[in-house]
Amino acid sequence: MTAKYVLVCDLGGTRLRAAVATLDGSIQSKEVISTPTGEPAALVGTMRRVLAKSGVDVVGAVVGVPGPVDYAQGRPLKLPNLPEWEGHVSSSLIQSELGIPVQVANDADLAALGEHRYGAGRGSRDMLYVTSSTGVGAGVILGGRLLHGRLSLAEVGHTIIDRDGHGTVEGLGSGTALSRLAGEDAAAVAARANAGDKDAQALFEKVAGDFAVGVFNMVHCFSPELVVIGGGMSRSGELLLGPVRRALSQCGDGSPRPGQRSSAPRATTTWASWGA
Repeated sequence: MTAKYVLVCDLGGTRLRAAVATLDGSIQSKEVISTPTGEPAALVGTMRRVLAKSGVDVVGAVVGVPGPVDYAQGRPLKLPNLPEWEGHVSSSLIQSELGIPVQVANDADLAALGEHRYGAGRGSRDMLYVTSSTGVGAGVILGGRLLHGRLSLAEVGHTIIDRDGHGTVEGLGSGTALSRLAGEDAAAVAARANAGDKDAQALFEKVAGDFAVGVFNMVHCFSPELVVIGGGMSRSGELLLGPVRRALSQCGDGSPRPGQRSSAPRATTTWASWGA
């Protein structure tokens, strides 16, 4: 059977990634650049370059965006980390430029689908994907299907976990939050923490703990069997995953009696191999 190809793009607050892949997830060509915040035209330009580099015809394209999406209209309602791009990203606009069918979707929804079909979530039926990077987002798989209605569903990053300060999961538990606290790049803080720097470890513990609260709340909403953690912060491994596991150990029946099995979901971390 002739292979079919798709053009995929991830518009991130920090990086813009595009790739041409087969329907089984095999990547043919790719490009990763820093997101040019004031140049929305760079989206279609990057997609065109990757498509030309692949030398194949594609059946369609999908663009993941970091914000809530109106799936009926094919456009993001808001791009909190890329306000300059608002009004410049939609299925109809990109489709008119590329001449192929285009779907705009929430980036965490797409990541949840990818992990469920090809990655750490394979074999699960009820799975939660949560990402911490520039922002915090999530996607929910229930009964083997992505859960959403007219709008993308799991905007956990914008839920409030500090009522007094109106602090959100994203504002307190993202890579941006860590950078703001430390006064340096989040990756540099993680490197120092992994090298044994106590101050860096304390900062990471605080941010990871706030992120874990958001994961904990979502687990109680959707009761998944598996939680997959992704995004740039997941590269730190146990620095992020440890606090999440401790939070999840309190889910379900909490501390089971001898002979009982805890209903808390297991957690794992993932990192996309096609671009940092």
